[in-house]
Amino acid sequence: MAADDPAAAAERRDREKTPPGVMTFDVPAQPLISALETYGAISGWQVVYDADLARGRQSMEVKGAFTPDVALQRLLAGTGLSPRYMAADGFVLVQDPVAKSAGVNTASPDAVMRYYGRIQAGLRRTFCADRRARAGGYRVAVGLWIGSSGVVSRSALLDSTGDSDLDATLDRAVRSVNIGEPPPAGFAQPIVMVITPDVMQDCLGAQHNVQQSKARP
Repeated sequence: MAADDPAAAAERRDREKTPPGVMTFDVPAQPLISALETYGAISGWQVVYDADLARGRQSMEVKGAFTPDVALQRLLAGTGLSPRYMAADGFVLVQDPVAKSAGVNTASPDAVMRYYGRIQAGLRRTFCADRRARAGGYRVAVGLWIGSSGVVSRSALLDSTGDSDLDATLDRAVRSVNIGEPPPAGFAQPIVMVITPDVMQDCLGAQHNVQQSKARP
């Protein structure tokens, strides 16, 4: 039997030594918005935040093997922001209670969290209903403004998937999102959300479960 390639064998040993849930991060100190995009690409966690809240802040360097939650705490150290977890693999950034900053949400934290949850659900529902949008394999940040009717009134892709047709599809999908209720008083906008391949995998998983249920006698 042929001997293992030394590089492959070393990589396998490293994986075997890495505790479950630990990932390797290499995120230099940089503007917080770009750091969060890099963090999301590595961890696969869903990132939702108020653009005004993150703008102008700098992240800390995160280099080494950490669980996603520990890496996130290190990245946010000194920013005055902290995560509130929406699910096992998603979070909303909020202002740390002891930090003060102008131009941020004045709505109550509970109202902000609840409404961010509605935004996330509305985006997932809309993207999953669009065959092209749910094709997956891309990662893109979107900024959106929500009107008093609860419908997205304005949106913008903050980067590109590399496919102009797909960019146009995603832009149309975001503009059609209906949150179902207006933002709470004092809710800061625009909102920035990073759409990752994991969101689309959730779509495909849910679709598979529905098909299995229909197939049962």
